[in-house]
Amino acid sequence: MPERIFFKNHKIGLGILAIIFIAVSILIHTLHNYFLFRLLRGIICYTALAYLLIAHGRNIQKWLLGFLFFYGASSIATVWYEKSTMASISMILNFLAFLMLLCYIVPKINLKNLTKKFTLLFVFMVLVNGYLFINLIELMKDMTLNHIQYLFMILSASCGILLAFMALFYNHFFNSTLSMSFTLLVFLIIFAEIFRGIAYYDLGHSYIFVYLARISFVGSLYTLVHFSYLDLKWRKV
Repeated sequence: MPERIFFKNHKIGLGILAIIFIAVSILIHTLHNYFLFRLLRGIICYTALAYLLIAHGRNIQKWLLGFLFFYGASSIATVWYEKSTMASISMILNFLAFLMLLCYIVPKINLKNLTKKFTLLFVFMVLVNGYLFINLIELMKDMTLNHIQYLFMILSASCGILLAFMALFYNHFFNSTLSMSFTLLVFLIIFAEIFRGIAYYDLGHSYIFVYLARISFVGSLYTLVHFSYLDLKWRKV
């Protein structure tokens, strides 16, 4: 019965895990146990990784394996984020995780299909996101601990903007459940990172953004695991 719920009916199993992790996260945060709250982020990543290894075995997608490994390691490193070296390591690992997502999407993009409409959309996204990005980076610049941390924050954010455009481009031309799931995954991760940055650097109502960040983060991993099922199913067709 447990196997049926968590693997054959994976949406139900993932939903149960997501609710548990969100509830536990909120409880830990209200108890002001910030060490465990940060550590739990890494635990959630590696739980998703273990889930996929059990569910897919050798069929698990390599880019997905790399993403969860680096993203989980980056999350664990944030436990000591106030230390300069660990802050740099965390941001480097975060950037490597984003590169894993690019490894999946880049081979699927054919620039020959790039229409004038999407060229204009890309220019618009770069201008708007670039403006917001510059302002956010300026706010965070004086709060970073060293130049390496700051550099990889910029690289990760740049990867996020590129991923957002590619995901929209990919979904526009394929318009499938698979492409829509990947697009949702990318935007949930981006929102989770933005909300986490706002909360950590106290740029807004921190408690609200802490919970929004964790809910978006758990939602992104739910989507990621579900996407892995869709991707393997699509390959067999």
